[in-house]
Amino acid sequence: MPRRPVFGNPWDSVSDMLACYLAVSFVDPLLLWGGGALMSSIFGFGSRWPLGLFMAASLVGAAGFITIAGRERTSLSVDVLAISAWLLLGLVVAPVLGLALPTGAALASYGVLLLVTLLYVLGFGRWATAFVRTVSWPATWSVLAVLFAFSAHRLILYP
Repeated sequence: MPRRPVFGNPWDSVSDMLACYLAVSFVDPLLLWGGGALMSSIFGFGSRWPLGLFMAASLVGAAGFITIAGRERTSLSVDVLAISAWLLLGLVVAPVLGLALPTGAALASYGVLLLVTLLYVLGFGRWATAFVRTVSWPATWSVLAVLFAFSAHRLILYP
């Protein structure tokens, strides 16, 4: 078992690539939408996401899932914990930050979450391939996540 998580490329595995595609295109936007509805019913703030905040929250969710999918599988319990944390982030944390805080504070909070994710990967991970090659796939999935979040917001969730 590796002592540190190995961050590989999901493009090398069909199952990881499918998982990333489903997560950034369907699960993440619907998770944020459902979390917004749930948190607004509990705390009483509006459940309609502004477009920019929805896209930023989707980017944070994609970064979390990319971290999960790109990591070498060491044990099932670690995978369950990581996916549970990702779901908690999408259902509770991201909607509360995005819908309850002012726009600038919410964007700053999402920036901090992205930075924490990057520091986790850089601090605790080791790379299966060269760093420059490894950076290409998170950038690609991040662009896809923002595009799918924009499309979901405009066409499906809040037409």
